[in-house]
Amino acid sequence: MRKALSASLISSVIFFVFNVSSAFAASTIIAPSPNNGSYNKLFKINIVIDGHGDKFNAAQATVNISPNLTIQDLTLGDCNFSFLHTPSVQNPSFAGVIISTYSTKCTVYTLTLAPKEKGKASVTFSKVSVKRYGDAANILSAAYNGSYTLTGVSNIGSAGNQAKNTSENGLYTLYLNVYSSGTTPVPNASVTLSTVSAKNQQQATTDKTGTAHFSNLQAGVYDAVVKERGNKVGDTIINVSGANHVLMLSVDLSAQKNNPLMKAGSILTSIAANPFFLVGALIIGIIIGVGIALFIIKWFGSKKKS
Repeated sequence: MRKALSASLISSVIFFVFNVSSAFAASTIIAPSPNNGSYNKLFKINIVIDGHGDKFNAAQATVNISPNLTIQDLTLGDCNFSFLHTPSVQNPSFAGVIISTYSTKCTVYTLTLAPKEKGKASVTFSKVSVKRYGDAANILSAAYNGSYTLTGVSNIGSAGNQAKNTSENGLYTLYLNVYSSGTTPVPNASVTLSTVSAKNQQQATTDKTGTAHFSNLQAGVYDAVVKERGNKVGDTIINVSGANHVLMLSVDLSAQKNNPLMKAGSILTSIAANPFFLVGALIIGIIIGVGIALFIIKWFGSKKKS
């Protein structure tokens, strides 16, 4: 029953956010930055959404990397999306919602790319939409692809291939890298992964490379909370799903300053992480309301008889 209700709530959010028709064309774009250049070793690009003044709070895109490039790392940016489809080293496509607020320009994530072969390389977008804050109208004007010239080859192996599935059949493995800024790892940080039902919870400590390792995860939506010395320093919503059962992504704590999950009070955070909190509150409110109404009716009825 809980799983069915959770799936229904998540499906409703996805439908509302990504299926409301567009009201008008706007100037919002999504593009890699930089979108061109020549490289002979590791290089980084940011996937940026720029509303040019338009407010947005949701976006999705299928992102394809040409075969002569290898993704070494994917670090979540300052959009602070709660992901309905979580991007990872293995699959950089994404769908996310900004809870309780909006942005006008932000970085979805940063990719660290390694050239595998010399020649032309690309980062391309398809099935892209950006939803306006308030009415969920699609305000995307254009999606620009990236085109790069690879003049050398990096000998660094594929990070995605190095990650191992340490889970049982049908379950998921998550490698979550925690950085303080850029690529500076945060060791000995506590990372707690909780399901939306708050029924299942796993906790891990980052190693010297800043990596927290989780295994035997069931498919579902998780709230990942990062703490240092008992203080909450990061919070993100991760949707664990898909055909690839090994997920790799990174969190940059310096990008968490505008995260609404960090700024929000405990009630909002609880609702974001656990929709049953909201459903329960509504049910309790209805029960109390009906109880009060019945008491008033009974009280007036007794007064009339007397």
